[in-house]
Amino acid sequence: MWVFRIAGLTYLGGVCWQRSLSEAAWVGLGALVLGALLATFFEQRYRASWATLAGLVVDNALVGLVFWLLEGAAWAYWLLLIPLFHALLRSGAMGAWLGGIAGASAVAGGSFLSTGKPIPTDAGTLSWMGGILLLGGALGWAWQRRLQIAHDALLQRAEQAIAESEAAERRVRESYRELKYHYHRLEEQVSNLQDAVELLSALQQTRDPDSLYRSILERLRARFGASGAALYVTDESGAMLRVACAIGSLAPLRQTASLTPVRPFQKTLAAQQIANQLRAEVLGCEHIGDAHRAPQERADALIQPLMSEGRVLGAIALSARPTNGFSPELRSRLRALVPYLVGLIEFAEQLRLMSVRLAETQILYDMENLLFSTNTLQSLPRHALELLKTVLPYEHAQILLGTGENLEMVAQVGAMPNLSAAMPCLTGADGSPPCGQVINDPHEHAALFAPAKSLVMAPLRGGVRLQGVLVLGRTELPPFNELDLEVLQTLAFQLTSVLERAQLLSDLERLATTDGLTGLSNYRHFRERYREEINLCRRYRHSLAMMLIDLDGFKKVNDQYGHLEGDYLLVQFAETLRNTLRTTELIARYGGDEFVVLMPSTNLQGGLAAAQRVAQVVRETAFHDTSGTPRLRITVSIGVAAFPNSTDNPAELLEKADEALEIAKRNGRNQVVAYEITA
Repeated sequence: MWVFRIAGLTYLGGVCWQRSLSEAAWVGLGALVLGALLATFFEQRYRASWATLAGLVVDNALVGLVFWLLEGAAWAYWLLLIPLFHALLRSGAMGAWLGGIAGASAVAGGSFLSTGKPIPTDAGTLSWMGGILLLGGALGWAWQRRLQIAHDALLQRAEQAIAESEAAERRVRESYRELKYHYHRLEEQVSNLQDAVELLSALQQTRDPDSLYRSILERLRARFGASGAALYVTDESGAMLRVACAIGSLAPLRQTASLTPVRPFQKTLAAQQIANQLRAEVLGCEHIGDAHRAPQERADALIQPLMSEGRVLGAIALSARPTNGFSPELRSRLRALVPYLVGLIEFAEQLRLMSVRLAETQILYDMENLLFSTNTLQSLPRHALELLKTVLPYEHAQILLGTGENLEMVAQVGAMPNLSAAMPCLTGADGSPPCGQVINDPHEHAALFAPAKSLVMAPLRGGVRLQGVLVLGRTELPPFNELDLEVLQTLAFQLTSVLERAQLLSDLERLATTDGLTGLSNYRHFRERYREEINLCRRYRHSLAMMLIDLDGFKKVNDQYGHLEGDYLLVQFAETLRNTLRTTELIARYGGDEFVVLMPSTNLQGGLAAAQRVAQVVRETAFHDTSGTPRLRITVSIGVAAFPNSTDNPAELLEKADEALEIAKRNGRNQVVAYEITA
């Protein structure tokens, strides 16, 4: 605009010189020059409407005088469009309206100077006055309409963001309520089982099944004069008899007996078949020849199966060294004790079952607490494997996480190879996702999981989505069975829930400290870290530098290209800061187009060098628009302050950096200013 004013004033001065106008004309021209200078000064310093009006008065007066000197040439009125559009760009709709009024007034004033009539009457002058007024009004309305549309769009986006935030908050509340509900349910179960344990502990002589079994066998051995006694009970699957306790000459007995019928038409083994099967094992353990120099066939064994409602609970085995063996009376007495023995064994097995259930519940409780007892999300699977070992003993274990065939081992115990690649061979070749199964029999791919000889695996599912696989392996311990698989699947379901909540809490923690647009730290995280660094500086006197960055002309980018392009520019600028600065420095979005960088253990010289490096990279970078075209170029103004170079109080660093930034902006922007204490 100043070019227009200089040209107009130059033309007026030349005309006055050629025509040798009076001294009053030169005074008026000087007043007009002074007014132009003042208007230019006000426009550069203030954005108010009155400054725009002052410029309009000067510009339109200049056009009116030119029109008068040109003796009413109509083309001079076209010059009135220049002040009109300038006012529109400066003050928007108000500038357009004021420009229209000022332009019409200039036309009337020019007509008065040319014709001497205070009120113009010719059609040309009136049409120019009306045209200027209508043009100013139309431009003002169009500008106001554009601002209203932009405001409505911004308001709509704000409402959408608020709705999304409220929805996220509701989901967090629902997750917290669910977590609280499961936690209370688990506490109730543990409390109930602890009450049951307290009641059972009152039975001083039957504190555990093993002591009860030993007490039973010692009493039977003494009353029946046996040299050895053993108690068999069925395992969890009901298909095997295991030695629960053995004393005397039968103490070395550690074998198991199968309860599978030999003949296909038999549903279960008869009591006599069980007795005959166990008799051979008992007599084989009784070394009569070595002990008494008597023939081994003289030894006797008394086997009494223990049945309840047609189901085998176990068996009592007694061995005798006397010549005549067990008399029929002793056999009858033992058969008479069967109901009592069955009751005691059922009671003991109930104690054992309650102990197992208590251990399972305890591990569920401990697994639930993994979320609060582990330091990092990466260590949680390892701690989960340690808990599983208390319920399902194993030598090898792995946790594989991922989706579909893309499984990755995140925790391992033992020397079993990584099963992530071998999982399709172990679960089947049809490509179906892993499911719960037990692998005990000789397997065609046994070499894939050696040295383990028995595997049990359970999927980690979140709803219908497979998140991973939990695998346990045994080498020396008894093989896994279906009941072990059932327990593992229950624990796997709980572990999946814990992993999901741990991931959710990790995501929430990350979102709470991250700016949603740029991915940098947000203002809240910056303030927390700033307080920590202040305390460290005060205690250890470490140096600390800070830079405050402002994007020059960012508002023009928003006005010219739109806020979407401006947001994309901020995202690219944030990535430029990450690539330019060190990873040990905290980069945060301070607000709008301002960014702050916290540089621990850095003095003022180092902070100034880093700031100059950032400014240079930004000046040389052509930022892309949303279509991928590198056409946006910007500069930055940076204020730098450091402790103790800029202040003796580290809490004042932000204030000093802001003062340095203001100096950079006042001095023309596109520069780096460091605040330093001057003597």
